[in-house]
Parts: sequence; structure tokens; C-alpha cells
Amino acid sequence: MQSALDQFRISIMRVRDIISLHNSVKAQSTSALDSSDILRAALVLTVSALDYYIHEVVTLGMIEIHRGQRPEPNPSRNSSKSAFSRFQVSLGSARQERLIVIDIASWLPNEIQQSQGVSFLQQSHTVSALLPVLSDSLENQLNQTSWLEDEVRESLGYQSFQQPDKIADAIRLISDKKLWEEVSVQLGKSAKDVKQQLSAIVDRRHKIAHEADIDPTLGIGNRWNIDEILVNDVVNFTEQVVESIHKIL
Repeated sequence: MQSALDQFRISIMRVRDIISLHNSVKAQSTSALDSSDILRAALVLTVSALDYYIHEVVTLGMIEIHRGQRPEPNPSRNSSKSAFSRFQVSLGSARQERLIVIDIASWLPNEIQQSQGVSFLQQSHTVSALLPVLSDSLENQLNQTSWLEDEVRESLGYQSFQQPDKIADAIRLISDKKLWEEVSVQLGKSAKDVKQQLSAIVDRRHKIAHEADIDPTLGIGNRWNIDEILVNDVVNFTEQVVESIHKIL
């Protein structure tokens, strides 16, 4: 799951470069040139980086749970199953793991030859000596979970994980921790304040992406104010939120 955080950090670095570009353009031009749209792009990309991080960390976390590398979250109080256990996949995809076990004779010799060498298959072995090799080979085959990754990405791909409640829903697939309560402790704020601040950032992102950032209370062509201080605050807060979430997970 570390790769999800690494990619987020790279994305945020690019956003900071965009802000620096804006500052440079602004310093070298007159007020006749409006460079504020560069800042709007930076804000949109910041929320995009958050959204991508949640998609990625949940996908990778679910694969780790399936492989037994991460514990399954506990069910919520009003459910007998965890959100992970309730996640739906197609029978056609799930059947692939069953076929691996059924067709073991079709791939096992080649798997053992690759891991142990040709000479291993030409020797006699006791059952106790052979069991670890068989177990490792079967585990390697079952851990080739590209089908599950495809299912998760397709299912989650239609969803947006930007608003606090949607993010919490996604994280429940891999963790039973009370997300915003724990994030608020990390940030030294109340959970309510953290969620309100994030919601305000996402709402501004929507104004830019879906409403051209137009302020309807003013005349034609007038947009909501934006400056580098506001956008830097957005970037810093979003970065703190993601770093805190990852630390909790």
C-alpha cells in the first residue's frame, strides 16, 4: 500500500510546481494578465490526487486482505459481515481460483521446476519434505490475483472518493478504525472541523470543474476569488489528511 502514498506525494509535488509556475508568471507580468486559472488547476489536481490515493490504497489493501497479508476489518455493529466480506465480485472471475486448484496437475510440475530446478522432479521425496514445496507453489498461484484487482478497480472506478463520508465508506473496506476521529487526533482538530474543511475544499473543486468557478452574484465573467495563499492552504491540509490516513491504516 506504500505505493499509493508514494504516488500521492509525487502528485502533490507536481501541484506545488504548478503553484510556483503561477508565482513566477505573476511576478513577471502586469495585472492585465490573469494567471489565476493556474491556481484553479492546482486546486483541482490536489483533490484529484486525494481521490486517486483513496482508490489506490483501498484496492491494494483489499488485495492484501484476500492474500492473508492484512487482517480483514471487523463487522460494524449493525452487520454480521465486514464491508470487505460484502464486496461483490462476478462468479466468472471468482471461479478462476477454483480452477487453479482443480487443474493443479496442469501447472504444478512447471511451477516446481521453476522454483526448485529440474533435478528436484527427478528425485524421490517424503510427503513431509514435499508439502512445503506444494504449499508454496499453490500460494504463488493463488496470489496471482489480477482478476480481483480488475474487479475492485472496475467497481470503485465509477465512484468518487472526495467528500469525507465517501472516503470513510471506502476505507471501511480495508479498516474498521473510526477514520475521521483518528485523523482529527493526528491533526489536532475536531473531527467535525476536519470534515468541514475538506468538504469546503471539495465544494470549491466542484465550482471550478463544473461551474467554471463563476460567482453568480456578480456580473458576467466574474469568478470566485482565488490566490496562492488559499491554494497553498488547500495543498497543505490535503497532504496532512492523506499522510494521517496512511499512518492510521
